[in-house]
Amino acid sequence: MIFIVEGRYLPYRSQNYFKVTELMNTVLDVNLALIIPFIYTLYQFWNRSQKEAELLKKENRELVKDKSKAFIYLKKGKALQKVLLNDIIFIESLKNYVRVKTKDKEITGYGSISAMEELLPKEHFIRVHRSFIVSVEYITSFSPTQIDLGGIVIPIGRKFKESVKEKLGYY
Repeated sequence: MIFIVEGRYLPYRSQNYFKVTELMNTVLDVNLALIIPFIYTLYQFWNRSQKEAELLKKENRELVKDKSKAFIYLKKGKALQKVLLNDIIFIESLKNYVRVKTKDKEITGYGSISAMEELLPKEHFIRVHRSFIVSVEYITSFSPTQIDLGGIVIPIGRKFKESVKEKLGYY
């Protein structure tokens, strides 16, 4: 297919020496010829990066299924720290940061609790509050309002109460 672009943006034709309208039409044609391929290239780049991100998420979910070897990376400063899923007791949200309490230490890193919730396997972790995700493995006791993680008491949010009851089998 061949497309012909006519200078119809400024229909008035000038008879003077500079021919301003023809010059403006040419500028508009050249800009369109440059902008459209540039936008298309940006779209292709964005689409490719979205597909790569989805593949990485899928690979991460597959790796997380085997919990004994599974881990996540937590952004701490400019470095990424490896955290084994078996060691995580709970995760707490601190605005733009998350605090991960493990058996041995506490790690505070950049990220959101929603992003962490997506990374963690649903069968091993449960969101109990807008600020807390706990490991089901470390729950020693629970009631409709709080969860005990071996001496650490975490509240259960009203919004999450029913899902926690269902997941933990509260009757």
